[in-house]
Amino acid sequence: MISPQYKGSLFAIASGVMYGLLGYFGMTIVHENWSVHNMLMWRFLISSLFIGALIIPKLRTLHDSWCEMLKVVLYGMIFYGPTSIIYFIASQSIGTGLAMVIFFTFPAMVMFLNWIMHRKPIATAYFSALALILLGMFFLVGANGGSFDVFGVGLGLVSALFYAFYMVVSKNNKVSPYVSTLMVSIGCMLTAFICALIDHSFVMPMTFMLWKNLLCMGIISTALPILLMLEAFRFISAEKASILSVFEPVCVVISGILFLDEHLSPFQGIGVVAILIGVLITLYSKSTSE
Repeated sequence: MISPQYKGSLFAIASGVMYGLLGYFGMTIVHENWSVHNMLMWRFLISSLFIGALIIPKLRTLHDSWCEMLKVVLYGMIFYGPTSIIYFIASQSIGTGLAMVIFFTFPAMVMFLNWIMHRKPIATAYFSALALILLGMFFLVGANGGSFDVFGVGLGLVSALFYAFYMVVSKNNKVSPYVSTLMVSIGCMLTAFICALIDHSFVMPMTFMLWKNLLCMGIISTALPILLMLEAFRFISAEKASILSVFEPVCVVISGILFLDEHLSPFQGIGVVAILIGVLITLYSKSTSE
């Protein structure tokens, strides 16, 4: 019998792995002269439609509060939507690798926000795990990191901060995972759509390549990861879930080797090992916050 902590950990790891292809799909679409706002609007529209189709057979068994659902839509509009927009703008400035490393400072921000907002103590083991994970991520992109850009680095940190707020507020979410995923996707879609209208970049996808990447992005790297992370919150703390989600950069490296004929350098190998050790420390740590 799998314990709730291990079940939650597996959900969080699976979420990080699926998020690992987000940068590839997103930047492939942006390189087709699409704006970040328009790309994300279609991403979250597809995610909403996919989750909505899954919810239809469950409608009679769902009893979520309209007020709580509205809160989740607002979480998507205020926190998750801006997170995605700012991350991809940062990626255009400093590259997806460095932007990813900076973004994954959010576990530390989650711990800090919980300490500030809820006076929640931080488990000692998490400090060691976080240090190893951050070290590992720098090794992962050390050879390929983009040039230093204050604006891009600042955007990466802001993106991480928005996502940390999303993680903290979503922990107390009372809406069922499927409905919550739908509400988050709708909120993000609205934010991206408003931005696309403001900069006059809204267009329809007209090629097979665009539809393929948008569908993969909306389902594999959006709907399913959000759903899995919300499931993880039912069993483990936001701190542990955020740390375990760093399987994303590991997945980026592995997918590059398998599908893009990339090679793992010795430094990247050290980075992967460091991250895995950090994740294992988190996985086996016992904390009253779980």
